[in-house]
Amino acid sequence: MNTFIFQSLPELFDLREKLNPGLVDTWYASRYRNEMKVNDIVFFWMGGDERFKGLYGYGKIVKEPYLEANSSTYGVDVEYQVKFKKPITSSFIRNDSDLKNLLIMRAPQATNFLVDDVQSKKLLKIIREHGEDIPKLV
Repeated sequence: MNTFIFQSLPELFDLREKLNPGLVDTWYASRYRNEMKVNDIVFFWMGGDERFKGLYGYGKIVKEPYLEANSSTYGVDVEYQVKFKKPITSSFIRNDSDLKNLLIMRAPQATNFLVDDVQSKKLLKIIREHGEDIPKLV
């Protein structure tokens, strides 16, 4: 099982409004689409201004990436499962020795980011410490 971070920008897709648990949505699968499998965990990150940059919730992949009709882009269907009561800010994550090297922190110019096992476990620990439910990793 893989873990990903999918990034949006508020002017294009504001997670504060759009992340609704139970809803299935299509995201771009611009990178790592060959690694994306059903039931993989996806953390949702909003980029942009430091005032609201960070993790807003998580979900899972419910359909493997596919070429979208009449397009040259790939999509991947995800189900939003949890929207955090309060986002986990990028400044908090940046101060963690294991997470400051997340690809989204070093090179945030993309939609999809693969998260390694150590970073994934650390994200789960931080989410739990923030009083949120955590996804089950199989």
